[in-house]
Amino acid sequence: MRIRVVPGRPIPVRSARENPPSAFREHNCLKSVLWLYFPSMNVVVEPILQELAAGQWGLFTTAQARARGVSRANLSHREQDGRLERLAHGVYRLGGVPVAPLDDLRAAWMSTEPIVLAWERGSTPRVVVGGAAAAAVHECGDINPVPYRLITSERRQTQRTDIVYSRRHLDSRDIVVVGGLPVTSIERTVADLVDEIGDLSLIGDVLADATRGERAVDLEHLGLLLTPFAARYGHPRGDGPALLEQLRRSAGIDDIAAARGLVQRPAIGAALEGIVGQAVREQLRTIVAGLQPQLAGSVELREHIERMIAPVLVDQSRLVSEITDTVLAPLLQQQREQMEHITKSIAAQISESLPNITTPAIDFSVQTGNSPAPTVGATEKFSRKAGEQ
Repeated sequence: MRIRVVPGRPIPVRSARENPPSAFREHNCLKSVLWLYFPSMNVVVEPILQELAAGQWGLFTTAQARARGVSRANLSHREQDGRLERLAHGVYRLGGVPVAPLDDLRAAWMSTEPIVLAWERGSTPRVVVGGAAAAAVHECGDINPVPYRLITSERRQTQRTDIVYSRRHLDSRDIVVVGGLPVTSIERTVADLVDEIGDLSLIGDVLADATRGERAVDLEHLGLLLTPFAARYGHPRGDGPALLEQLRRSAGIDDIAAARGLVQRPAIGAALEGIVGQAVREQLRTIVAGLQPQLAGSVELREHIERMIAPVLVDQSRLVSEITDTVLAPLLQQQREQMEHITKSIAAQISESLPNITTPAIDFSVQTGNSPAPTVGATEKFSRKAGEQ
């Protein structure tokens, strides 16, 4: 008995009464052959591949596709006609997806656990990108990331020349997710590069890039991570901070530059602006409080003070901008001088507009919170009587 198979139609199945046992055997044999060579005959392939690639940078693995009924033959056919591009063994990119600099690294990382989706691996990664490849993900330095160093807690081997495995345990604080890829933190990355590469000038570039912009580098933790390598670079055994200082010098990083970068961060800049603004308001309140007994209830005085406040607030914003170029003692010195200039300007305007008024003495030390900030030199006070020049 012959059975005609029409694509898209189910194979007719008859009862044992209608077909002899030989017909059953022929039907089952044909069915097995069809499923062996065409397991995804009724699967619409494109939506499956697009869904896989959507959450994986436009990439997917052969294992992920097969688990959803897409055969290797389907993938090979699409690779031949340009709808797919193979990046590594068992890893494809959808045609038309823009090429990204990290695609090869992503493909290598995805191939280490090909059946698991990338977004499912982020929370508890078993494979973490480290070394120069991690620095590339952080966009720090210019070290060739190939071969890609992949860190695991279990022993792994590979014949691929673009992957190198390292077996060791990573603390949770030394793992971060950047753009969907689990990588070593910038502190752990720098410490690993000191161990692996040894060229402090190259590693210094990585650290210099890491300290720019909005990123924060935990220098104390980095010094701790550098402890095992201190003696190798001529420092006392276990003196990680000394090695860190050498690394910072090679990177051209000094305390002034580091503090400037810190102050330029929006949150810290806003907090500093609040401190300076509060100091200006306190000085104005001191002036007003000293003048009130002399001209109690004077509408003219209140209006005059209000007119003077507006330019003071402008000066305050300019002061905060200038503070980003100074740190510690120089910062306080400039702030004190600016405050003195502002207050003397107010006193001069009052003397010219309202004769016979004595301007109260002003303390120019800057208060931060409940404790006075360090001052440069002696704290100055001044008093000015009307008519004095």
